[in-house]
Amino acid sequence: MTRRIRLNRWAALVVATGVAAAVFGYLLLIPARGEVLLLLTARQADRIAATSVDLHSAQGWTGMGSIPTRAVPKAPETAEAFTTRVPIGSYDRVRMAGVSMPVAFIVRKDLLNTLLVGISGGRPIPDGAYGGSQAVSLGLNELSGPFNLVDQFGRPFTNADIAGHDVLLAAFHTSCRETCPLVTGLFLQLRKRLPPSVMLVEATVTPSQDTPGVLREYAGRVGASWTLVTGDPVSLASFWTPFHVSLDTSDSHISTIALIDSHGYIRTYFLGAPDVGGTLPVALDAQLDEQGRQLLTSHGNGWGVAQILDALQAVGGLAAPSSAGQGPAADFNLATLDGKRVNLAEYRGRPVLINFWATYCAPCRREMPLIERTAAQHPRLVVLLIDERDSHQSASAFIAELHITSTVLFDGDGKVGDSYGISGLPTTFFIRPDGGIEGRYIGETNAGVLGPHITAIGA
Repeated sequence: MTRRIRLNRWAALVVATGVAAAVFGYLLLIPARGEVLLLLTARQADRIAATSVDLHSAQGWTGMGSIPTRAVPKAPETAEAFTTRVPIGSYDRVRMAGVSMPVAFIVRKDLLNTLLVGISGGRPIPDGAYGGSQAVSLGLNELSGPFNLVDQFGRPFTNADIAGHDVLLAAFHTSCRETCPLVTGLFLQLRKRLPPSVMLVEATVTPSQDTPGVLREYAGRVGASWTLVTGDPVSLASFWTPFHVSLDTSDSHISTIALIDSHGYIRTYFLGAPDVGGTLPVALDAQLDEQGRQLLTSHGNGWGVAQILDALQAVGGLAAPSSAGQGPAADFNLATLDGKRVNLAEYRGRPVLINFWATYCAPCRREMPLIERTAAQHPRLVVLLIDERDSHQSASAFIAELHITSTVLFDGDGKVGDSYGISGLPTTFFIRPDGGIEGRYIGETNAGVLGPHITAIGA
């Protein structure tokens, strides 16, 4: 009897094992699936007729689902068509309304995988499919068209200005008294650490208040040697939409810094207040209200220079070449304050330091005595101090007050500064005797900055 019970138990175990193996084998044949969100957008507000949607991979076409006839908003707004689940893996085409579009789309198991399709004239755009969050952000930027804003000097600021650059873009306005002074303080710290290829841009959320003149005054007062941007309300609202930032005049507006890589992808966001180490320059510290001071002393939301440098390192933004070897310096012909004309070309054969400055620029004022001393210590060095977009009266008073003896040139319309790509003040260029640009420095210089460049150009 005991032997028979044991045999029955063994038989039951064998059967159970077989059943489990069969079930397990069946489950292995069912591919893992990932969740896909299909988004629709258009260059102009549009509609699309009811259609099915399919994805293509090496295994063939996979049905995703269907959408009814519906409206499609203008980019960067999107419409959610549906959410579905498809086998994980790589897909190379998406098909809808009879149009097969190439796409590089990897569906992963534990993520919401986003797929964007652009619509034009009621039909999918043949090259308008974007797979994955980074490509989707790029697609929204492309389909929403170019932006047309202006910087603090009144110059156009468009897509072309950021093309090929890694960009740190911050939302701010000049009268904000909580997070904005901290963001500007963070940018002051970053400017000293970043290569010139990384652009810093602060764009206002209060265009009615922050005119180019107001931005220029703010930059000079706080020492911002980077691009500040404004525009008309409609253009700015459209510009900020992909970043989920709204125009706002309050101190408690959403504080956002976005990292955009050199290909136009929005790579990451930093939200809230940065940690700037508990201190700010006097001009920014004076702008803080009680809530802003609490954010300063409590180290904001805990992210700062280190985290942004890590993010830039991840996208290759810190691997950019130095400013050396920028080609020949653009020639110019400008007048001194007493009317004498000066050409850069007449100094060929001598090392030249060109410093772009303005009377309203606080760091310009601080660094000017150092530049004067440097000029006195290096008799071969030609120093040209180019005053940007000032009045003759203001420039003359500034020069007299600081007892400047170097050559001061007046660039009233800013055209020479534009030809040198000035994004902020002060900016210093170092020119070799052969007329080539050895390097440039954006922001307030010091002896440690000037010394190596002066040596490199043979002064």
